[in-house]
This record gives sequence, C-alpha cells and structure tokens, in this order.
Amino acid sequence: MEIRGHHFLCVLGFRGLGYDEKFVKNMDEIIRKLNNEHDMLIKAVDSVDNICSMCPNNVNGECTEEEYPGSVKGKDRAVLEVLDIRPGEILSYREVTNRIKEKMTEEKMEKICSNCQWFSLGYCLEGFKKLKGGV
Repeated sequence: MEIRGHHFLCVLGFRGLGYDEKFVKNMDEIIRKLNNEHDMLIKAVDSVDNICSMCPNNVNGECTEEEYPGSVKGKDRAVLEVLDIRPGEILSYREVTNRIKEKMTEEKMEKICSNCQWFSLGYCLEGFKKLKGGV
C-alpha cells in the first residue's frame, strides 16, 4: 500500500467526512486495514497514493492540488521530514505510528496542516493526541 506523507496524519482523525461518498468509503476501508494490520508494509510517497485513488482532485493519476506553496505535496514532504522518512521508503504501519508518537508535536502538526480545510475541525489533532495517549 502507498500512503503519502500528510495522509499519515489525516488517518488519525478521520471521521467519515470527505470530498464525496466514494472517497469516504475508500478512506474508511484503508484505515480499517491499517488498524487491523499494524505490520502491513507501507510505501511512503509524496504524490498520489491509495487514498487519493478516489479523490476528485486526482485527475489521471495526478493531484490538481500539488504544485503551489502550502500544497499537499509540501505537506507530504514536511511530514516525511519530521518523521525522518524518505519518499519511497517502506515501513510497517506500526513503525509509522511509532515515529509519529516520537517525532511529531502539536506545534509541528499545526504548522504543517493549519491551512488544510479539514484541520480546522480539530479531528486530526484530536486523533494525534489520542495516539500520543492524551485523549
């Protein structure tokens, strides 16, 4: 499975909201797999991934929201940098969540994600706090 950097944070707080029903169903299925198979191998990417496959911004395998300041690609790279993961690196989902616990902070997450339309709902940050053992 391929997961882009910023989606490592998105999956923490997913609450069934998304662009449309197909996207939500796909995201829900992927998160269920990750939560049930902590040793599942993930290829970290900074481009379209398995979650993006049902996104309306994915046009012919390319994200229409990637190439501008503060874009999703920028978020991917920032998250991967914090987690010390290189694009293309393969890790277990357990290792990814361990790195989030060890290396990500609320401040870093807010800096990376503050301009995201979903971040203002607070779900991602709440999911992050729960992962860290706080909520």
